[in-house]
Amino acid sequence: MQWVLITIGVLAMGFFGYTYQSSKNLEQPDYRVLEKEGAFELREYVPSLWAEVNVSSANYDAMRQGFRPLARYIFGGNQSGTSMEMTAPVSLIMEDSAPTMRFFMSAESRREDLPAPNDPSVHFVEEPSRILAVYRFGGILSEEKRLEAGQKLKTWCDQRGYPLAGPVEVYGYNSPWEVIRRNEVAYPIERP
Repeated sequence: MQWVLITIGVLAMGFFGYTYQSSKNLEQPDYRVLEKEGAFELREYVPSLWAEVNVSSANYDAMRQGFRPLARYIFGGNQSGTSMEMTAPVSLIMEDSAPTMRFFMSAESRREDLPAPNDPSVHFVEEPSRILAVYRFGGILSEEKRLEAGQKLKTWCDQRGYPLAGPVEVYGYNSPWEVIRRNEVAYPIERP
C-alpha cells in the first residue's frame, strides 16, 4: 500500500511540475521594467495584438464566459481551421460599461495574417506601446483577491503620483489545474 501512495505522490508532483514549467514557457507580451518595488512594477510594454470578446459584467465570473470563444478561436475555431499556440496572459479588462476578455496573440502575428474567427463575437485589438503599473500575487484568482490586489496597486500608484489612464486589467498566467499560480492586476498609466 505504501508504494502505491508513493507512486501517486511522485506522479502528482511530476504533473504539477510539468504544468508549472509549461506555463512559464508560454509566450508573453514584451516589456521593460521602469521601476520595481517588491511585488509592484512599472512596465513599458511594446505594441501588442489581442483577440477579444465582450463579456456581460466586470467581475471574475466573466472570465469563464469570455474564455470559451477565445479558446475555440485559437484551437482551430477559425475559417482556416488553424490551431495556434497558447500564450499568456489571459486578460480581463474591468471596464464597467464595456468589460472584455482578451488572449494575447503571438508577437509574430499580424492582424491581416490571422484567420478570421468563426464566432463573430471574437475581434482583434491592437494596443500601442503603453505604460502599466502592475501588482503580482499568487494563489487561486478570486473576486476577493482581485479587489484586494487592485486596491493595493491603486494605493501604490497614488503614493507615487502615477495618474491612472484606464480601468484595472486582471492577468492570469496559469491553467486552472496548476497549484503554483501567477496573477497580476495592472493599471494603464498616463505617459509623462
